[in-house]
Amino acid sequence: AADDGFRCALSVLRLTGESAMIRRAHASDISRVAALYHAVWHETQAPFMPHAEIIRRSMEFFIERMTALLHSTLVAELNEEVVAFTAWRGQLLGQLFVAMPHRGTRVASSLLTAAEIEMAKGGIAEAELHCVVGNERARRFYERMGWHHKAEIMEQVAGEHGQTDVPFWCMTKVLTI
Repeated sequence: AADDGFRCALSVLRLTGESAMIRRAHASDISRVAALYHAVWHETQAPFMPHAEIIRRSMEFFIERMTALLHSTLVAELNEEVVAFTAWRGQLLGQLFVAMPHRGTRVASSLLTAAEIEMAKGGIAEAELHCVVGNERARRFYERMGWHHKAEIMEQVAGEHGQTDVPFWCMTKVLTI
């Protein structure tokens, strides 16, 4: 049944003797995922954003965002702690955030692969993501995972005097199951 994907683990990843479980997010995860999203966004994305956008990204913002994305969110859980998550809307993979202690442990690559599989199962032939220009570490990671730089695009965010443009790398990947 279609509901089974929400109840069972999508995969289990062995990390230094411990098992991280990748699974669909549940409503009960929203506050934990939003807290992770808030912390990691402010650490990794805020340096490239105008001050007004940083202020706009409150905890309430992330709770609302994760509530809206719940149906397409996967989490990586280790020792009952959400250590990473990914979410998408249609063909756009909009979020992949990993807590600092778990970077470089294969959590991100396993989570991204799981998201790509789920997107492909949902009929997405080619996925897209937007990586803020300047976040070289993330871009290198996506390229290692088979994503290709397609173009540089501008996205509007809150600026000091209304909306302002911030450059992003538009990256794509053909998905297969």
